[in-house]
Amino acid sequence: MNEHKHWKILQIIPAQDGWKAVHCQETENKEIEISNRSVICWALVESIGENSVVGTQVRAIEQASSDLVVVEDLIETENIDGDTTDRNWYFLGYNDPDSHKESDYWIQQGNERLRAEKEKRLERKGRQAALRAAG
Repeated sequence: MNEHKHWKILQIIPAQDGWKAVHCQETENKEIEISNRSVICWALVESIGENSVVGTQVRAIEQASSDLVVVEDLIETENIDGDTTDRNWYFLGYNDPDSHKESDYWIQQGNERLRAEKEKRLERKGRQAALRAAG
């Protein structure tokens, strides 16, 4: 499954130095890995494609590898062979240059996000099993 969205950028403005986009991922040994990526600029974007919701959003543009990308969740794979480790990257929020939230805060946010994602996956699997049983 790949939930990567496509965005139409309507307007861009520079970001103040120090803004970070914070993401989390679960490692193979079930620990939370936090990633802070620099916000390069802010963009007014519109989602495009089949599953897009009408409307505009303000999103950060961050440096990811050798590309600049719109901040979002990066969901590439489902769990394989009963592996419960979630290796997808989830966007947690922005760390602004004046607040400097502590790493404990982001770890707590990451734990809550991963728990919510696992619950969604279990619910989705339950619905799929119910549909198979009914069909």
